[in-house]
Amino acid sequence: MSPKRNSDTPSGLQQDAIGVLLWLRHNLGRELSYADIARGTGIPDRRLRQAVPKARVAAHELGYRLEQFMHSRDPLKRGARVTRFHALGQGDEFGAQDALMAIRKTVAYMGDMHRACVFEANNPNSLDQEAFGQMADAAEGSMRTIGGVERLGSKAVQRQKTIVHMAKEIADLKAQIADLTSDESAASA
Repeated sequence: MSPKRNSDTPSGLQQDAIGVLLWLRHNLGRELSYADIARGTGIPDRRLRQAVPKARVAAHELGYRLEQFMHSRDPLKRGARVTRFHALGQGDEFGAQDALMAIRKTVAYMGDMHRACVFEANNPNSLDQEAFGQMADAAEGSMRTIGGVERLGSKAVQRQKTIVHMAKEIADLKAQIADLTSDESAASA
């Protein structure tokens, strides 16, 4: 038999999440992939993928924000999936995009909840038709409210698309300049 773990001692998963948070505090605002976090913390990828969601919840409780993994906005990291860690009050329009993404996921889940509750509210064999009807009404009202607010988020989406497009153009220009400079140095040699 294994010895009982003291309830005050954090589990392995909790220790990994704590390690992730401590490391992230020194990397505020930087784009970080799972590989970057694994290198920095020394936590293997398999355990890290379980620890990051726990770290995200803990970060919220401490007043921080660990964004969802999204495609990098850095033209040099095209296609890489990265996250960023922010202290309270340090977000930007890309953080707003992250929040909009979370809203869309939540609305999809709420749609599933609404459909299931409507079904149970109309099911004569349901545990409690009235309670399921109330939950269906609450879900519908929430989705309507969130949908109205999300229209305002389209401004952030448009702005992000413009910024990403400009960043790509700048990266292409830098690459062209680098090619020209390397061609000139090769010609002078």
